[in-house]
Amino acid sequence: GMQRGLYVRPRRTAFGPRMQVWSNNEAIEQYRNLLNGKKEVRESDRPSVIVGDGALADLFRQGGGGEDLTVLRGETIPTEWNGQTNFPVYVCVPEDEVEGIIRSCPKDKVDDLVFCQQGNIEQVLKKYGLCGNENTQVVPYFSIYAKGSRAQDCKVDLGKDAMGVQKWAGETTVCGKWAGPVADRLERLGLHCRTMFYLDWRRVMIEKTVFDCVFNLIGVLHKDKNEKQGITIGEVGLYYSNEVEDMIVEMNRALRGSMAITLMLGIEERLFAYAQHPNVDFKKASIEKFKWRNGFFYSISQNCKGVTVNGVKLDFPEPLPMHTQYIEYAKEIGMVQEELKTYSPFEATFDGK
Repeated sequence: GMQRGLYVRPRRTAFGPRMQVWSNNEAIEQYRNLLNGKKEVRESDRPSVIVGDGALADLFRQGGGGEDLTVLRGETIPTEWNGQTNFPVYVCVPEDEVEGIIRSCPKDKVDDLVFCQQGNIEQVLKKYGLCGNENTQVVPYFSIYAKGSRAQDCKVDLGKDAMGVQKWAGETTVCGKWAGPVADRLERLGLHCRTMFYLDWRRVMIEKTVFDCVFNLIGVLHKDKNEKQGITIGEVGLYYSNEVEDMIVEMNRALRGSMAITLMLGIEERLFAYAQHPNVDFKKASIEKFKWRNGFFYSISQNCKGVTVNGVKLDFPEPLPMHTQYIEYAKEIGMVQEELKTYSPFEATFDGK
């Protein structure tokens, strides 16, 4: 096989230099504060509420001071804990359960929810108005193999850029009101965590979604050396880099067109480096959490079909032909368990809630 670490990829990048345009009022406001030296108020860690009892809940509990309250499925999130009404509520449940937690959360604690999911839950959060500067969200770039075991960081040192600034891939990133306590807890456990404003954080979240979608989808469509369907994430990066790059270019175009988001410069370098991380490269590619990963891109495609404008049915060109073709083929050969359907949180139904 190919020796690890010696593979040098040809430079072929999707992105020429592009200036970021400050067209957003919040961004301008934040930028002005930055220039005027106005510090963001950094909340300190304190006894908190942790919803869920899996490995992630355990991680945040270990990072705290031992005075947290654990709330299990169906139990009530308190508005007061340890004599305080101002504290974070860590939402450590699978993506499909997030909406139920939001709905059952007391109104005055909703803005203190800390979301730490492994997929793009933006649509659900938007439905409840929880996608702003103050809302705390985490993009986790660490692995927990079993409840109680030590979490492994997945960041990769990419050296310094032309300006001498250190670059990383796989950086766990947090935004929002409770960013301070989140970073404190992770750093106590030896996990790197950087804090960003929401608008920058959002692009990190989309970048992670791109990684999970692209590497897994391309991976399940190739056969390994024993002719078995599906290869590892590391193999995708080493042997199918052109396919990866083509799909990233396609997604960047579609995101710009549909959501006015541009993927960050250097995304290819970061994602290829992350794919070779020893905590990541051995993982078998698999399509999971469709609704929160590939389904996000599949919906962009489906929403271009049969749009009615002023009573006229229009078909817009397919924005993601490669992704759509790949995911439909993966479904056809049995590599996707879930239904390929577009998801809208506004159609969701709730029993008894």
